[in-house]
Amino acid sequence: LFFLFPLADFHFLCFFLLFLSFRTMQATVKGYTGGFEDFISNKPDLYGPFWIATTLIVVSSVSGSFAQYLSGVKKNDVDKVSASCFFFYGYVTLLPLAIWGLLIYHKQPMRLLTLFGIYGYAMSVFIPTAILCTVPNTIFRWCLILTAAGISGLSIIMNVKKNFMDALQHKGVFYLAGIAAIHLGLAIGLQLYFFLY
Repeated sequence: LFFLFPLADFHFLCFFLLFLSFRTMQATVKGYTGGFEDFISNKPDLYGPFWIATTLIVVSSVSGSFAQYLSGVKKNDVDKVSASCFFFYGYVTLLPLAIWGLLIYHKQPMRLLTLFGIYGYAMSVFIPTAILCTVPNTIFRWCLILTAAGISGLSIIMNVKKNFMDALQHKGVFYLAGIAAIHLGLAIGLQLYFFLY
């Protein structure tokens, strides 16, 4: 990091990184309780969602390749990096755009930056999951992936539920179920592409 901030001293960089990790931690916890929109209070950031997705790209690619190496499969999987870019950046941008469009169509809009934040911070639970998925036990990996999907999916649902239920009353449950199904598909795709060998 010193090459990014050549005039900054070590203590400033430590404070800066500690502040950013604290903000990410707070936003993530508030997202899981359904209070993400109250937490950001008209100051949404794209820092967390972008870096969480970027970290997931690196961690899932490296962890998937390392897990293959541990299992005895020796092949070079450079394509995992480009696939994970499409996988995570696409997920963190396209789904919030789709939800934003649906909510505008049903006259119950949410801020687009808030939706990006909800999706980005909800994905943070997959970072330790991807690291732990290097354990060479299929049942353990599936349990980890499904648990992470449940936690992050619940975070997303809790934060968009009010808008969907206000706009569509009882039909909003079907939209929320669709969001949960797409999120579960992401988790299953993560397991099948990166950690199945």
